[in-house]
Amino acid sequence: MLYSKAKHQLSSRRACRLFSLRTSVFYYQKVRKDEDDKIRFQLIALSNEHQTWGFWMMHYRLRNLGFTWNHKRVYRIYTSMKLNLRNKRKKRLPASIKEPLLRPIYPNVTWSMDF
Repeated sequence: MLYSKAKHQLSSRRACRLFSLRTSVFYYQKVRKDEDDKIRFQLIALSNEHQTWGFWMMHYRLRNLGFTWNHKRVYRIYTSMKLNLRNKRKKRLPASIKEPLLRPIYPNVTWSMDF
């Protein structure tokens, strides 16, 4: 694009049309936001204070503190810092075999109390 402008003296609009490129794409400038460092600082502070909190607890706490960061952005930083906790699954106990109740052979063999 820049070559065609310099070598053939084309305007940027005509060069964009020639390469089937929108002018907004040609003029796009990436905006570097330093907010990620602020998010990292807040997440570190929360994770040091509450080790068992997951992402959503931290995100809601940040919201309550007045920060209005997007949850997708906070989650991206949260996972890049390797703060995500593992899911603790329930341990399944083996199924107990059901046995029929034994009937006493003669009276007064088994006793029970009602409370």
